Amino acid sequence: MKKGKCIFTFFLIVVLTGSLYGQDRKDIRDKGIVSITINEYFIEEGMDEPLVESVEKYNEDGELIELKEFNKRGDVTKWEKYIYDEDRNVVEEVFLDTRGKVTRREKSVFEDGFRVEKHYFNERDKLYKKKVYVYEYSE
Repeated sequence: MKKGKCIFTFFLIVVLTGSLYGQDRKDIRDKGIVSITINEYFIEEGMDEPLVESVEKYNEDGELIELKEFNKRGDVTKWEKYIYDEDRNVVEEVFLDTRGKVTRREKSVFEDGFRVEKHYFNERDKLYKKKVYVYEYSE
């Protein structure tokens, strides 16, 4: 009986995981999706009309290029934009305030598919922090 429960639990985990992560970059690209809006209904609170929880925008390759999240009042709580290189690495992340003004940026430098540096810029586009990634390889 324990073996049957284990198999059922494993099957349930596999099915749920697949349904939770069913929208990958390839699916978004192949279906021609350019944005996804998630509406939230607060039924218990008596709100029958949907409120926008988030809006995701995608490029033609199915890569997320913009994310906006909202609170119950409709105010922007998170706004980010992403820029990719030809290898589909996120090379720039732009963080904006509620009015769309850039508050900070992060730029990544890649070599051979690995991030080797990350630069952090403030709202005045001044570099304030830098990380360098050093990789060690087995011989």
